[in-house]
Amino acid sequence: MNTGNVSYEQLRWSCACLALALIPHLPSLPLWIPLTVAASGAIRLVLAARGRGPPPQVLRLGIAAAAVVLLFLQYRTFNGISAGTALLALMGGLKLLETKTNRDVYVLILMVYFLSLSALLVGDSFWLFGYLVGVCWLTTATLLRLTVSGRGPDWRASLIYSARVLLHAMPLALVLWLFFPRFSSPLWQIPDNGRRASSGLSDTLSPGDITDLALSDEIAFRVRFTGSVPPPSERYWRGPVLHDFDGHTWRRDIQGFATPPALPPEGASYNYTVSIEPNRHNWVFVLDWPAQWDLPHGALTGDYMLVQPTPLLRLTDVAVTSRTRLAAAGALGAMTRQRDTGLPGGPNPRARDLALRLRGANPADGDFVRAVLGLFHNEPFYYTLTPPALADNSVDGFLFDSRRGYCGHYASAFAVLMRAAGIPARVVTGYVGGTLNRFADYWIVRQSSAHAWDEIWIDGRGWLRVDPTAAIAPERVERGLHQDPGADDYASIDLPGTSNWFADLRLRLDAFQQFWREHILQFDQASQLSLLSWLKIPIPNESKLALVLAANLALALVWLTWQVRREILPRTHDAVVGAYERLCARLATVALPRMPHEGAEAYAARVAARRPDLAAVVTSLCRRYTALRYGACCSRADAVQFAAAVRAFRPRDFRGS
Repeated sequence: MNTGNVSYEQLRWSCACLALALIPHLPSLPLWIPLTVAASGAIRLVLAARGRGPPPQVLRLGIAAAAVVLLFLQYRTFNGISAGTALLALMGGLKLLETKTNRDVYVLILMVYFLSLSALLVGDSFWLFGYLVGVCWLTTATLLRLTVSGRGPDWRASLIYSARVLLHAMPLALVLWLFFPRFSSPLWQIPDNGRRASSGLSDTLSPGDITDLALSDEIAFRVRFTGSVPPPSERYWRGPVLHDFDGHTWRRDIQGFATPPALPPEGASYNYTVSIEPNRHNWVFVLDWPAQWDLPHGALTGDYMLVQPTPLLRLTDVAVTSRTRLAAAGALGAMTRQRDTGLPGGPNPRARDLALRLRGANPADGDFVRAVLGLFHNEPFYYTLTPPALADNSVDGFLFDSRRGYCGHYASAFAVLMRAAGIPARVVTGYVGGTLNRFADYWIVRQSSAHAWDEIWIDGRGWLRVDPTAAIAPERVERGLHQDPGADDYASIDLPGTSNWFADLRLRLDAFQQFWREHILQFDQASQLSLLSWLKIPIPNESKLALVLAANLALALVWLTWQVRREILPRTHDAVVGAYERLCARLATVALPRMPHEGAEAYAARVAARRPDLAAVVTSLCRRYTALRYGACCSRADAVQFAAAVRAFRPRDFRGS
């Protein structure tokens, strides 16, 4: 192993490998850490380019001490994934600053491997995995160039050999992945600080809030149905339910609805699994009305929200059964009725007067609801993504002035009118519709499908869903909203320039990503036992899993040993040697066998002495063999031509003549 002084080229490529390994960590690292690493690399490269060594040791120790103190002040610990990764990244930069010999480069390369591994502990994307494999490939090729004395092989040869090394390791890695005993949950479930989690819907609603989400193409969750799929009219994904209204903003009432609901769901059921993207909230989006679920520690609130105690900081799969209606309604509790008919005294007086006028003309609850929906349909109300700003009396400003708004405007105004008329009402936020991924048979619900609607209480019928936005006349929908391909909702954004092939490509990529998550990242104990059952192993258990692991490891190691021996031992059966052996065999048939000690040139001389008629051909073939076998270069074409010349050689036996 070469342990001499490090060269400028070695430093340059080591810096490149370290930079590539740090890229996945940039969103989570404090800015000063990558800046420190970059400054360390730049200083060391400048010094190496001028033929100088590392900075003085006193300076290096001072920088290291200051950096470690800052790191501790930042995290208050050196333990955990975040602090440990930051420490490893910082040590890589500081090691680069003091790199002097090849031994230092080897340590730095080892840090690059560990940084790549640590990225997999907080990321679950296939594209991240592919990127890190590429980083390890380049790093291994760099390491190969550093382990030889003198000038190393060119980059093409190093990359090819590095790829062969990684491919040789794949069978062993596959056996360990399939049969090494698993934890009860996937390794990717290690908790983090939620820095990758997106926000999505919140537990408040003000005019314009959902408009921001409507401009987002991010995925909120995916849904896979088992059995029948609900029609579009039932595809409302329930999220935060809002009760408290201050005249401008709706909010959840957490304390008042912590108890389970009194009315159990009934009717036709839909079974499905929701795969929720990481977010900072603790609610699960489900269809009305959730009846059963497999969420650990999950519970149903009094207003039918499915929640868990902690935020969903990781990709979470929840199997749910929802039913289409609630049990026959009894009387609404006095406290609930008071809460869901309450309005602040001062704001929105014109909306109150409008509600009272309509109520006087329509005393029946059903008639009053139809009158309000008819108002939105018949009057010049417009649905737009760019509504004008509203003052404190937002409902009055929407109903009587702008008459332009998004679903939040309509849901808020409808609930206020219902409450002003004495009908209990609440605002429900969530998502509507979805896009069917026909390549993998699941539905994608994006942030652009965020929606708000209402639920009202009708005596004798219970809570009923009303979507006032759907009452808007289609010709008064602005800003190019349309039905997303494969979706049944109207809240998808028209993206100019898109085409069918692009939409299909996105669906195929998402299907592949979902396959990666379901079958690779979530491969756990149950999956391993299912694999043993598929292999026809009776009564699969942990003991049999260990035996299968040992057997497959033995096979993988035997194969790997054979491959290594092929690399180490000289090849005796390549095309050139095989052709030469056929030449010797044909000469042996005419009483001219090659002696074990004879080289090709000596053998040709002996044949020429005994058979002058074969001298020219045999001498030419033996010389070509020597050049191809021991020369500097032997192309595949040269080997093929030599083998063809040997096949054309047909010596005649003159012993009987």
